[in-house]
Amino acid sequence: MKPTDNPSGIVFDIQHFSVHDGPGVRSTVFLKGCPLTCRWCSNPESQRHQPELLHFGKLCTQCGICVEECPNDALAIAGDELRRDEAACKLCGLCVSVCPQDARQLSGRRMTVEEVSTEVRQHWRIFMQSGGGVTLSGGEVLAQPAFAGALLSALHDDLGFHTCVDTTGFLPWENFERLLPAIDLILLDLKHMDDSRHREATGIGNARILENARRLGERGFPVFVRLPLISDYNDTDENLHALGAFMKEVGLATLEILPYHEFGVSKYTALGKTYTVHSRIEPKADRAASILDDYGLSVTVARR
Repeated sequence: MKPTDNPSGIVFDIQHFSVHDGPGVRSTVFLKGCPLTCRWCSNPESQRHQPELLHFGKLCTQCGICVEECPNDALAIAGDELRRDEAACKLCGLCVSVCPQDARQLSGRRMTVEEVSTEVRQHWRIFMQSGGGVTLSGGEVLAQPAFAGALLSALHDDLGFHTCVDTTGFLPWENFERLLPAIDLILLDLKHMDDSRHREATGIGNARILENARRLGERGFPVFVRLPLISDYNDTDENLHALGAFMKEVGLATLEILPYHEFGVSKYTALGKTYTVHSRIEPKADRAASILDDYGLSVTVARR
């Protein structure tokens, strides 16, 4: 990256000491914006490109401090409800900073490559000692290709960090290929092998995703496939066998099963959205692993 080149992007979180997003202990940078709308998404605040306000009503005591401090008169208490006028709200974040109960959260802030690099490089000793590094996640990292590319270059080429990208794989191959020299490992979600079933749950088909997976496998690029395992959706024998056969065919050998969880449900309410999955059936992760093992894959099940 040139000294004068310091592009910016929208980041909604940076988590340090992460052990689930690549090898070693890592810092994970979450970028905002995603072309998929997965019904089970645990980070619904990641989907829109713009910053968003979350209001956790169970924490709110309706003390009125945010109403008094809002410079745009966008907040009001009506009965037992705190309401926000979205047209008047400028997403300045002042209501977040003054809330004594931490009931409000601003998801998404513009950061430069230099700002992100400065924050994560404070942990370089931990990266070196643990074999870790920095993971870019989302949302979809590559929905902000210029920012992601410049950030990966700064982290990988300038700072020498191990870089990992957690991606849906939904982007033109040409954009993907340009970033590969600055990526050490890709975590690639393959949610369903059937195009119509994939579209049903995520809003898009899977043809581009599978083609990119094929290209990565055929060139021998380091890829860990991730399968978010959802009962009555992609844990069927048919889908698991199709996934195993596809991975074997294209030369992808490592897979991690991520059993369904509901960790992000409260965020839907905080965003004014409705969560629609609520699978009460525990996905049979060990059975899925056994099926996929038969294809000669290296399979692990995430225990969180």
